[in-house]
Amino acid sequence: MINPVELEEERLAALYELQILDTPPEERFDRIVNLAVGFLRVPIGYIALIDAHRQWFKARCGIFINQSARSESICHYTIQQNEPLIIPDILMDSRFADKYAVFGEDNPIRFYAGVPLSNAAGLKIGTLCVADKLPRHLNEGELKLLCELARQAEDELALLTVTKLKKSLREANTALNEAKNKLELRNELLLKMFSSYMSDEVVKQLLASPKPLQLGGEKRKISVLFSDLRDFTSISRTLPPETLVDLLNHYFCRMASVIEKYHGTINAFIGDAIMVIFGAPQDMENHALSASACAIEMQQALKDVNEYTRKNKLPELSMGIGINTGIAVIGNIGSDKRQQYTAIGCAVNLSSRIQSLTSGGQILISEHTLQDTGNDLIIKSHSSVQVKGFEDPVKIYEVEGIDATTLSLLKQK
Repeated sequence: MINPVELEEERLAALYELQILDTPPEERFDRIVNLAVGFLRVPIGYIALIDAHRQWFKARCGIFINQSARSESICHYTIQQNEPLIIPDILMDSRFADKYAVFGEDNPIRFYAGVPLSNAAGLKIGTLCVADKLPRHLNEGELKLLCELARQAEDELALLTVTKLKKSLREANTALNEAKNKLELRNELLLKMFSSYMSDEVVKQLLASPKPLQLGGEKRKISVLFSDLRDFTSISRTLPPETLVDLLNHYFCRMASVIEKYHGTINAFIGDAIMVIFGAPQDMENHALSASACAIEMQQALKDVNEYTRKNKLPELSMGIGINTGIAVIGNIGSDKRQQYTAIGCAVNLSSRIQSLTSGGQILISEHTLQDTGNDLIIKSHSSVQVKGFEDPVKIYEVEGIDATTLSLLKQK
């Protein structure tokens, strides 16, 4: 029967954590045993790891079995003490007289010296031992040498833990990188999919947050741009539906590329009209100026669209653009099942009303927008008009161009 060892469960857990039992021989452990046997001039040496019911030899010299019963081993007693266990003559020691044939009847031993091997937590998982077929003693120098070799064996066992930890970390890092790459790829696919329905900034906000977007909004100063094709209803009556859709898609794609350049958020395509927000959801230093510059380039880009219409023998398009700057409520508006990031309020309504006053090729802005652009816009004319839904007359300004230096700086942002 095996006497219980203190902290046996913890000791066995520490041993199993090394994953060393029943592994092939290793030169670093063999070298320690060979040094012990050579320096101490004994025929037998080994490193034993004490399992629940056996002692298993990681390295051995002079013995021809790779394990033996723990109940028959002397090493079981060695791991129960902090100091080396030295038995000059096993047959003369009543505690171990029956252990002389631990390695077999044909390989009896009389002398035993074993040093416990501990892990960093002090749990004794094995031993470094030497044995002889004749009784003998170890002098002080020999015992010190055996203990030093035992410390080296402990270091090698500790290195196993470090090596396994490094391997686990490498595997974990590899798994994390693979998961990160998959997540980034998934997010890229989602961004491409959903960017067709909402702005990149809103999609990124959705992907970055573990929570769904909440209904509700906030007040913020923004600039709102409305564009609309002049007399498009009449044009649509003359074209087959498929041709009409192709024309609109070509027009929208060209306008969207310009809007993206100036960091506008396309809020909606309304028939042939486009509603664009500047300053939300992404903060913008001078959204009024960006919206105005965007409008100018949209009118220039319409020339490219009309090259397309001429080549395909389609009617030429003309566009009016209106811009207003002011406080609006922005946020997610709708129901729990269907919501849209948008802007509402008088500032939005006024932008739409101003756009309705334009003729083809015109860009009209409000006084609020002009005030926020400084002296960077070239104004062709201005007037005061009565706008539906507003009591007081509204001052509007026709934009002809923008300062070249300012435009260059905007494009660099």
